[in-house]
Amino acid sequence: MSSPDFSQNYFQLFELPVQFELDTSALGTRYRQLQQELHPDRFATAGEHEQRVAVQYSAFVNEAHAALKAPLPRALYLLELAGMSQEQVSRQQVDGGFLMEQMELREKLESMHDLVDPDTVLDHLLEEIAGDIKMHRAEFKAAYEQSDLPAAASACVKMQYLEKLQLEAEQIEADLMDS
Repeated sequence: MSSPDFSQNYFQLFELPVQFELDTSALGTRYRQLQQELHPDRFATAGEHEQRVAVQYSAFVNEAHAALKAPLPRALYLLELAGMSQEQVSRQQVDGGFLMEQMELREKLESMHDLVDPDTVLDHLLEEIAGDIKMHRAEFKAAYEQSDLPAAASACVKMQYLEKLQLEAEQIEADLMDS
């Protein structure tokens, strides 16, 4: 095994450009290639040091893949590379209109169990949330490409709110299917 470079950023590791839009097929191909080359099982007969390095490098590859695979963690990682900490991102102000929309969406979600036929309402709510997430991803991309990091961070915070709400809505959907 050649000496792994733990100082690479995740984009360098996967030989991808440092940008929000990503070729997920290339990411998957490179991930599988790295896992084949570096999987700790391949070093079962190697020395203790090589085995430990293989485990650490495999963990590094897995962490990098998880960060780049989904848009929100990728956006947060891009901000980290640009010098913003998680705390700085989470302290970004979001506009009052967005917060009001979040309260209304949350109220709709909380009333699902009281509806006679919640499936249609829930479907519309999930579509609305997915549309909002898509819109804020586009906001992030535009702001990041213009090096407007505060605006990019604000878009990330909005995506975090919406993805949490989406997970809760999907859980209610699963609960309704089970009942």
